[in-house]
Amino acid sequence: MTARPEDPPAIVPEVLPRERSERQAIADAISAAYKAQYGRGPESIKVHLNPDSVLAVLRGGFSIVEESLRKAGRSEAVRDQRRAFGDMIAPTLGVAVSEVLGREVVAVLADTCQDPDLGAIVLVLERP
Repeated sequence: MTARPEDPPAIVPEVLPRERSERQAIADAISAAYKAQYGRGPESIKVHLNPDSVLAVLRGGFSIVEESLRKAGRSEAVRDQRRAFGDMIAPTLGVAVSEVLGREVVAVLADTCQDPDLGAIVLVLERP
């Protein structure tokens, strides 16, 4: 899309301290939930706040069992396990994000990729 003269220039806004603390609190809550219920957390989590949703990108975190299954050609078993875990932990993550942001989470969507080892969690917020 070509910018028209009347369009304002694209500006990357600075992250406000409050927003940073919310993003960090959400990342910490996801990490704690994974450690408590999965035995370990991802290597890193980056949280993106949007007006009607939260996106968390998780990097790394295969367990020894998952890595062994992958090497044995059983990637589908790893995917199935991670999806089942995502379904199980979704309510916990929804409550945690609701507490941080003060808004109800109406849906939690999650999926993973094995190569590279990534996960994505989308938490859809209630309409204001």
